[in-house]
Amino acid sequence: MGSGLYALLAFIVAIGILVTVHEFGHFWVARRVGVKVLRFSVGFGRPLWKRTGQRDGTEYVIAALPLGGYVKMLGEGGDEEVTESEKERSFDNQSLGARAAIVVAGPLFNFVFAVIAFAAVQMIGVSGMKPIIGEVAESSISSSAGLEQGDEIVSVNGNPVRIWQEALEGVLGSAVLGTPIALEVVSSSGLHQQMVLENPFGENIPEGPEMLEQLGFSINRPHVPPRIGELVSGGAAELAGFESGDLVLTVDGEDVLSWQDWVKWIQDSPGRPLTLTIERDEVVFPLELVPAAVELEQKIIGRIGASVDLTKYRQEYYREVRYGPLDALVRGAEKCWEMASMTIQVMGRMVAGTTSTDGLSGPISIAGYAGASMEAGVTPFISFLGLISLSLGVLNLLPIPMLDGGHLLYYLVEWVRGEPLSERVMALGQRVGILFLVGLMSLALYNDLLRLM
Repeated sequence: MGSGLYALLAFIVAIGILVTVHEFGHFWVARRVGVKVLRFSVGFGRPLWKRTGQRDGTEYVIAALPLGGYVKMLGEGGDEEVTESEKERSFDNQSLGARAAIVVAGPLFNFVFAVIAFAAVQMIGVSGMKPIIGEVAESSISSSAGLEQGDEIVSVNGNPVRIWQEALEGVLGSAVLGTPIALEVVSSSGLHQQMVLENPFGENIPEGPEMLEQLGFSINRPHVPPRIGELVSGGAAELAGFESGDLVLTVDGEDVLSWQDWVKWIQDSPGRPLTLTIERDEVVFPLELVPAAVELEQKIIGRIGASVDLTKYRQEYYREVRYGPLDALVRGAEKCWEMASMTIQVMGRMVAGTTSTDGLSGPISIAGYAGASMEAGVTPFISFLGLISLSLGVLNLLPIPMLDGGHLLYYLVEWVRGEPLSERVMALGQRVGILFLVGLMSLALYNDLLRLM
């Protein structure tokens, strides 16, 4: 329950930030072109907090339902009386270009926020394992292409990579789009080689290292003994009596040979008492441990609040990727463009029926991802915010009535015809847009519930 509340809190914080960014785009441009803004609301429904600004008496509102927001402008939609003295400040009285600029500003601000978020992650720095190939299975896709153990991946689909996280993102992009995977690798002797792996993935794409297994190779991991590094204050490990430097020898009478084995034992034992044998300063003694049960991505796993000591392995197996402000901004823009292009292509394939809609995520899944990323630290949460902001920007530009893209479509027709569409046609479009969005939300929520079950 605590984990669910944490995910809900993270979801509300994320949506609050991103909705504010989106609506501020509309608000800022509306003010710049001279339109009077009546209300700036984050959320819908009953106001929880309200303040009236000095300029134009604009109401600033935080409302009870945190699933969106809106900017209400004078004369928008022609649903209230506009005095002659304020007619020039009415939204509907603005030029076609000004109205289009106000509408497009919301998604545009989402894209700008995504670029800044991705750039911030690049400047803060990300630590990860070097993308070095482990074992390559015989007669596999990778073996046939010429991939060998010890090769280091330096680019995926033409995009440079320096850690496994970047390499996995590149492979995932090809998996989602159903395209071949172009790799550039350098061998331990320094020989560069280009190769293309055929795409073996269907509709059900595995996550992380499991993707690589289907390609026929694994990540080159160091053999790390199960020795405790830092302890989280108040965590299950500290409460059980662990100290930094302790070496785990056995769990319930079975030998623990590596840190990976130890992690699997813990994650598979939420809330279950474990009998351990520990070595500390060459003294062996028993210890009892009960891993805490936590929810992660709709699964209950064990966690003890202890990290591994990787000091002696960092230089050989790990690297930290960090860029200066200008390079980070360029890479942030590149990532935003790549992710937006991939999102649009996937949406197109869903509409054409060539890609399953099972990958659509609704509020439950997004809340789970928000909670997991916030719990993982500042950098993962910033990255999550950037990704969701980008998705909101793309979604809002779809040419569907009720969305910003639908309004832009109306303006395009108005520009071609030389006059606006009739109120009857626009009202019909609104109903169609509502039906489409309700259907889309229902499908995403259905997928969420299936994942939970």
